[in-house]
Amino acid sequence: MNIEQLDGCLREALEALFAEDGELLERDAAERSIGAKLAARLTQMFPEYHVDVEYDKHGLDPKRVDLPEYCRGGGRRRIIPDIVVHRRGIDDYNLLAIELKKETNRESRKCDRAKLEAMKRELNYQAGVLIDLPAGPRATERASELVWV
Repeated sequence: MNIEQLDGCLREALEALFAEDGELLERDAAERSIGAKLAARLTQMFPEYHVDVEYDKHGLDPKRVDLPEYCRGGGRRRIIPDIVVHRRGIDDYNLLAIELKKETNRESRKCDRAKLEAMKRELNYQAGVLIDLPAGPRATERASELVWV
């Protein structure tokens, strides 16, 4: 599956999220809560894959990647991606890694992008995307920003 196809599926899932669970965005609910609802929609779109929220395993071991110095001091670090579309235990079928941030979260996105790049490089994910979600009053009237890495 190419980036354009993944982008189309992800935008369709986000549309459904906004339509059916937009209240979570309007209430500025936790990213985990929003991520779980997005993952449920992605599960329907990718029936041949597992769609997991905060999946922290690489085989039976913790998921670790090499991060640059500006991310928690750098080096080999344990990571917990927000959402992954993959087949558990098989690196050959790691399709998509997703990091979510709400616009109300003022943290830099630099480390999220670095984590996604490392997952592609070291864990064989085909694609990574950082999704900046609108949050707060009238959030559903604003668009999400998708940054593919």
